[in-house]
Amino acid sequence: MSSSTGPQADTTCHPREHLTVTPSPEAFRMARADGNERLRSSGSLFESFFSLDGAAYGAGALPVSVKELLGLVVSVMKDCEECVYYHLERCDEERVAREQVLEALQIALVGGGSVTIPLLRRAISFMEELPTLGKGRA
Repeated sequence: MSSSTGPQADTTCHPREHLTVTPSPEAFRMARADGNERLRSSGSLFESFFSLDGAAYGAGALPVSVKELLGLVVSVMKDCEECVYYHLERCDEERVAREQVLEALQIALVGGGSVTIPLLRRAISFMEELPTLGKGRA
């Protein structure tokens, strides 16, 4: 994950250490930016990883929007709530259609099984607060 200007790498996610309440996008952005700045000031390896992560999600043979959808699916499969929120925000910024995000979440459900349902519930709740993805209801 990242501050508003850097890559999204966040290596602090652990299964079963979920947020108890789905945060607002604004609260999530502020907490992510603060945490990333603390990591950056703790050693050069963190910044190197952020750079690698940013390069992987940059424009290339695959459009950025597709890479964000892939990141969203991987994040659900890895049970990383913060990463799911980040990729939902990025999908919103890339103007990915709501229907495309919902299909990607369905793929994550098929791949991860019913254990992903609690995280998917929080993802939908978070999505509802985003400018583009929040239009309509799932």
